[in-house]
This record gives sequence, C-alpha cells and structure tokens, in this order.
Amino acid sequence: MQYDSQYLLFFTTSLIYIVVCAYGWLLKTFYVPAAYKDVFGELYPARHSLANLFMMQVFEIPFLFMIGREDVLFFINGASLMFITSYLVVLIKGYFFLDFYTPRRLIILQHPVMTCWIALMLPVIGVIEFTPVYKMIMTVVVLAITLGYLLHLDRCRLRVMNQIREIDEDEFSSDDDFPIKLARSVKWLPLIVCVILIVTFLSDSYYVKMSRDIILIGINVWFAIYSLNPHRHTKKLPQELKKKESTDETATPVKYRLSEKYCKDTEKKLIEIIYEKKLYLEEHLTMNDLTEVMHTNKNYLSEVIARSEFQSFYKLINTLRINHACEMLNEDPSAKLEMVALSSGFSSGSAFSQVFKRLKDISPKEYISQIHAE
Repeated sequence: MQYDSQYLLFFTTSLIYIVVCAYGWLLKTFYVPAAYKDVFGELYPARHSLANLFMMQVFEIPFLFMIGREDVLFFINGASLMFITSYLVVLIKGYFFLDFYTPRRLIILQHPVMTCWIALMLPVIGVIEFTPVYKMIMTVVVLAITLGYLLHLDRCRLRVMNQIREIDEDEFSSDDDFPIKLARSVKWLPLIVCVILIVTFLSDSYYVKMSRDIILIGINVWFAIYSLNPHRHTKKLPQELKKKESTDETATPVKYRLSEKYCKDTEKKLIEIIYEKKLYLEEHLTMNDLTEVMHTNKNYLSEVIARSEFQSFYKLINTLRINHACEMLNEDPSAKLEMVALSSGFSSGSAFSQVFKRLKDISPKEYISQIHAE
C-alpha cells in the first residue's frame, strides 16, 4: 500500500483507537471517584480485568507500521476477536461473582487465546510463511475458540439479567420502575461487539477494520464519560447478586427467621389488605408502600412473600392485576385491551401483554379467543 490518503486514513483511525484504549487503561488503573473511594473495590471488583483488556490493545501497534501486509491485518483482527471476546466473559464473571474468580482461573480461561495468539504472530515475525492453507486453518481455530467464549458469554449474560430482574421484582411491581436501566439497555452490547469483531475478522478489508475502530472508539469514549460522571447512582449489584447465588439449590439452605404460622397469618392478612384497599390497581406500587400500609418490618414482609406461592412482590401484585383483568375480559370480551390494562394497574397495553404472557403462558388475545370458544 502506497503512502497516500488511504494509508493516512487507516493509520490515523488505528492510532486514535490505540490512544483511547491507553486512556481507558489509565482511567481504570488509577482513577478512583471520590464519592466511591471507601467502597470502590465492592462496586467495581473487575476493574483490573477491564484495565487489562484496554492494555492488551497495544498489540495493534505493529499495524501502524505494517499497513498493507495481509498477515498483519489477519493477526490484528484475529487477536482482537479472541482477546475481547474472552475478556468480556472474564469481566462479567469478575463483576457479578458468577464463579469463584481467581488469577489462576483467569490464566486457565485465557490459555487458548494466548496459544492461538502466538500462532497468529508467527508469520508476522517471519517464523513461518503466511499461506492460504495456514490462513484457512487459523480462521477455523480462531472461530472455534471464539464460539466457545460466545456461548459462555451468552449464558453468563442471561444468568445475570435473570438475577438482576429477581432483585428488582423484590422491590417493584412495574417493569417501568426497575432501577437497573443501564443493565437492561446494554444487555446486548457484549454480543453486538463480538459480532462486529467476527465480521471484521472474516472480511479482510481495511475499511471494515477502520469502521470497527470507529465503533469501538465511540463505545470507549461513552464508557469514559460514564465512568467520570460524579453524579451517577451506583447500586452494589455484586453483593446483591451474590446473595441471590446463595439461594441456589446447590447452596446451603436458607435459614428463615419467621415461623410457618407467622408467615401464613401474615400472608392472609396481606392479601386481605391488598384486596380491601385495591392496592394492586396502583400503577407504581412499591414494596416500601406495602410495608407502610402493613405497619411491619420490610425484611419480615419480604420473607413472607418469598415463602408464599408468589415468591416475589412483583409476581404477587401482577398476579392480582392479571386476575382483575381476566375478570373484566370475562364480563366483556370485546373490551379494549388498553382500557383493561390501565384499569388493572398497568402503565400501558404493551406492558400488560408482556406480563400476561409471562404469567399465563398465553397472550390476552388468545385468552379472549378461549372465552369465545367456551
């Protein structure tokens, strides 16, 4: 490739990406927000792994001086794909404590990547020749390794999202009130990044690689702005998710504080008050609201609900909402779903349909069809 405008464009984009990654490494290694100084380790347990991910992008430096070499482009794209995909798994595990997280396990998890990284680098340093056969074999190997990490990543992502939802369901009755909006909005981001990296790896195009760099620059800049924002509210998710983990079937059984009789009596009283005051029809009802009405301890009430057939505050309130909606539909199957939803305590027709499907395993329209069939 000649030293023309194209070369300058590729060189500049790649240089900016490397500089942004270097800044990300500095930010995650040395910056500690004053507001979270005492609990920074608890809020960001995987910060060193994230810093390492930024630091690993230094392997792109040879690209700046070898633009035009097919073996270098192949090495850069393959290494980026494996490193970023594997480190996304490490970050999710490290942050959310989904597994016992130790440096030894990190080394084991990264071993396939390091081995393949060395194999990709051999043609670049002139040890072996970069041939079509070599390229085909390494493409299959890189994609196979990446696929393993992707499957692992998706399982971790779904597990985290389910546990975050369980935490929110203990406090809120409406999805719109769930506070972990960032986690919900970026839940697909890891997989989207991996898909972009796979496309870049398979394309062998400098323009595709440049586009990838621009996308990752944008993500990193957004991440830096988010990290430096002193006004954001951060919830101690790792600790809360760890508590959820402790309730798994494979873990030590939970020791309840309340007697069976107390729970049954309180549950009966709870249902009576909710029906009497029609609390379930309040759109933004929260666990704190219910605690005030019941004049009881929140922890006790949470245990009562957890040991009931509903298992969570969210399912308790929405089950009553759905039952109310079903009564309305039984009386008037031609009623507009939007009107039924709002009258039953839901914020919208779409929210009503989602909850109805989740709790009844059929949609509201299918339920109406069953009424007509009867």
